[in-house]
Amino acid sequence: MKNILLFIFFISYSFVILAGTKGVLYIAENETPENLDPANATNSTVDQLLVGVYDTLVQFTAGETTVSPRIAKSWNVSSDGKKYTFNLRNDVLFHDGSSLTAKDVKFTLDRLVSAKGNTMNDLAFYKGAEIVDDYTINLLLEEPFGPFISGLSRIYIVNKNLVQANMGDDNARAWLAVNEAGSGPYKITKYKPTEEVVFEAFKPYWRGWDGNHVSKVVFVYISEPSTQLALLKAGDIHIAPDLTVDDKVKLRGKSGFKIDIGAAATPLYFQLNTQGNKLMQNKLFRKALVMSFDRNLHLKTVLQGFGNMPDGPLPSNWPGHKKGTELKFDLNSARAIIKENGWTGSKLLVRYLPAIEEEKRAVEQLQSNLAKIGITLDTEGMTWPAQAATVQKLETTSDINMIYNFPSFPDPHAILNTSFNGKLTGYNGGYNWAQYSNSKVDSLLNKAASSSDQNQRAMLYSQVQQIVGSENVVITVSNPGSVVALSSKVEGYKYNVAHHQTFNYMDIGLK
Repeated sequence: MKNILLFIFFISYSFVILAGTKGVLYIAENETPENLDPANATNSTVDQLLVGVYDTLVQFTAGETTVSPRIAKSWNVSSDGKKYTFNLRNDVLFHDGSSLTAKDVKFTLDRLVSAKGNTMNDLAFYKGAEIVDDYTINLLLEEPFGPFISGLSRIYIVNKNLVQANMGDDNARAWLAVNEAGSGPYKITKYKPTEEVVFEAFKPYWRGWDGNHVSKVVFVYISEPSTQLALLKAGDIHIAPDLTVDDKVKLRGKSGFKIDIGAAATPLYFQLNTQGNKLMQNKLFRKALVMSFDRNLHLKTVLQGFGNMPDGPLPSNWPGHKKGTELKFDLNSARAIIKENGWTGSKLLVRYLPAIEEEKRAVEQLQSNLAKIGITLDTEGMTWPAQAATVQKLETTSDINMIYNFPSFPDPHAILNTSFNGKLTGYNGGYNWAQYSNSKVDSLLNKAASSSDQNQRAMLYSQVQQIVGSENVVITVSNPGSVVALSSKVEGYKYNVAHHQTFNYMDIGLK
């Protein structure tokens, strides 16, 4: 009933707004945003809103895999790789009309460190900032860090004076959760996270407004794929990313619609709780779990070919990939392990996001196969914020958690470090929800991060994959493509590999 009422409300609301104008871009989304805090911009529900609201020193333009200047006009690196000097633009205005300077950059980073923002996980060895003058700043590292420039693409620069006035005793966490303090092309004018978020173009934006852009963007939160499809067909939304795979297949080549398939690098994992009960701590038991999932069947029947066959936790087309580190599907061998060790009748719990079709069907697939080898898999569907809260303590972490890795930039560090570094476990605030901790793996990851020798980095990441594979830490379910359904009225949409599951709404126009 709630979905029906939302549908009726949205149709009437859309008619009023859309009548007589083509300047409003409507984007559907099935997951409500965690909040608006740039400290949480590694979360795609946050990032997809903020990517056009804030500026960064450097950024990955949609469709590109290398960074380009933004607020930073240029930069240079010291010979020891520990000091980065950035020369800033002097014409950037925040949405309140004040100028962005080096003080805002330093404040942003200081605040992220104090608030323990997840975005700082991508800036390994960051030490601090030194202001040289209003438009020059040094960023200092404890040790060299190869992907440092790439990691800055998620550091959204906040308005120092505005945020400082609302710091409270939580580093402005509560205030920035529902307010913005950016300088980007759009400003947020309405934030109702269970219903909609509305943006309006910021006219003094420093990059100007040449070309085809929209004056307003509206994110509408609709969990049901069928409702998203109905609204797309009716012309009341322009971008619908969460349709079923079957419906996306049906829309291909159909007049009035486009299906964009982005070359994503976002592996989906079943992360196995390596610090859970005695069974889950046993890598032989986890071996049986890994061998119980049929990736090939999943690619064919669930993704219907919209993706690539996974071969270990790192996408096979990325530098540093090591072949054959994860066990293949072998239900008979898995059944034998369970039977021989007296584990028949065991019960496990998996948590996942039911709003995401692929996760729901992957859980059903694993549940069915585990039943065949004598294991009962209980399931608990949750929202993202609720699931993320459960892994913040070992005692509330389920046996298995489903999670996509959305790398912040195209480098092995962004996937392997995020998923397997012991400092980034769920209870440490990271996305290593397997709660996996191995000092050898941590050492290899840190060494790879601090090296500028790409061949050496590839070798080190290869070793990480071998160890993780031998300890059966995750089941790599898939490497899905980013498949988005769009109205043919949309111009300028491009998939951004560095900002997966976002939309470059600042570049989009309507015919």
